[in-house]
Amino acid sequence: MESITVGSFTISEVEDGVGHLPPMFYPGADFESQPHLLHEDGTYHIRGGGYVIQGQDAVVLIDAGAGPDDVPFPNEVANAAGLAAPPKNIMNSGLLPASLAELGIKPESVTHIVLTHLHIDHIGWVAPKGERLFFPNAEIYYGDADWTPLIANVPSDDPARLVMEFAREHGVLHPMSESLVEIVPGVRAIHTPGHTPGSYIVAVGSETDHVLLTGDVIEHPDQLSQQGIHFLTDGDREQAAATRSDLISKISASGSPIATAHIPAPVFRRVGKNGDWEPAV
Repeated sequence: MESITVGSFTISEVEDGVGHLPPMFYPGADFESQPHLLHEDGTYHIRGGGYVIQGQDAVVLIDAGAGPDDVPFPNEVANAAGLAAPPKNIMNSGLLPASLAELGIKPESVTHIVLTHLHIDHIGWVAPKGERLFFPNAEIYYGDADWTPLIANVPSDDPARLVMEFAREHGVLHPMSESLVEIVPGVRAIHTPGHTPGSYIVAVGSETDHVLLTGDVIEHPDQLSQQGIHFLTDGDREQAAATRSDLISKISASGSPIATAHIPAPVFRRVGKNGDWEPAV
């Protein structure tokens, strides 16, 4: 697992599993010109999990994986993608506790959780199956604008609704609606709507020296230079593209390292002088 330091913070990736997404999930992407991105099963393999920020007085988890259970590959997705022999699961998950343990972090040591948005692959370990708080001492922050479309308006047995309503009942949720929210000194959540209305990215460090954890704002490596590539579940495609373009402009100018939620290694990357991605560690 990769890690990076900025100021007094250490940021480490934590794995929860691997997703298997067919090219149809990336409208506008040309996988035929880059066949190395696709595996033998005909899907693009993405990382699942999150990041943990260790500071002097806080342990902040950014996103909480999909939870303990694998997600079977839906037949309708396989048919639409033309996959005769799709992978068994669209998401293999369940590794987050072991990933944290490798870093010496116990669930009760996590003080804060920032959910970049409320899709299930980012919130699953908050309260698996809506049965218990996996991180019993954590205060949990999320974008308030996500609640109605992604939680309140879905069926009562939807996995994301079970997770978030259980957490709300236990009084640990902190909805965010401001454009900038300080979680702890040196860790700031920044509203970046588009993928979902309540999406946030997280800046770690100072105003001039920081790492950005960008959630699902950037989903495909070619989005750095090709603004016509989108993601299937973007709630507002135009706004998502505008948010992504603004972020890319800023990181291209600053050289700040970023880490996306799903793009595989190098996990920590920056825009190099030639305008391409390069490893940040």
